[in-house]
Amino acid sequence: MKLFFTLFAGLFLLGSHSGCSDWQADAHTDDHHLEHFVPHHKPANFAEGVEAIEHRCDHLAAHAGHGHDDEADEFQELLDVVNWMPELAADSDLDEAKWNQAVSAANAIAEQLATRKSADGSLDLSDLSQAIATELKTLQTLIPEAGKPETAIHHDHDHGHDGHHGHDHDHDHDHDHEQH
Repeated sequence: MKLFFTLFAGLFLLGSHSGCSDWQADAHTDDHHLEHFVPHHKPANFAEGVEAIEHRCDHLAAHAGHGHDDEADEFQELLDVVNWMPELAADSDLDEAKWNQAVSAANAIAEQLATRKSADGSLDLSDLSQAIATELKTLQTLIPEAGKPETAIHHDHDHGHDGHHGHDHDHDHDHDHEQH
């Protein structure tokens, strides 16, 4: 009987331990998926972020007051994009001074957006594009210095070029070869 009890206790502990590890593995998997969740409206890079701000502001201003049910959601997505700009600028080739300009412009746009939403949730978007024109222009001038727009997650596929960013490495270098 003692052997039976020892065997039963051992199997019980083994079973409860494996159940625990399955639960922990599932929780870890869920955490892993949450870490890699990227909202559909998050721009892939700085240039796309600037373009998204311009497009979303113009769209919201053009459709302001038309009674669209999704106006509040669109406004929140615009605010999300503006709030991601410092991160997108940091992931770009901007130096610190240019990054500071981008952050300052994004913060000014965010402040302007904050004034557009009243306490009751109603939005005043009528002259939004004009109100952020200076800051948007600042962001647009930084696009060339931000570097080549690349997506945050790169998937291997053919871009229709030689894969060396337009360089023919056999012929790009200056060599002092005498021709006879």
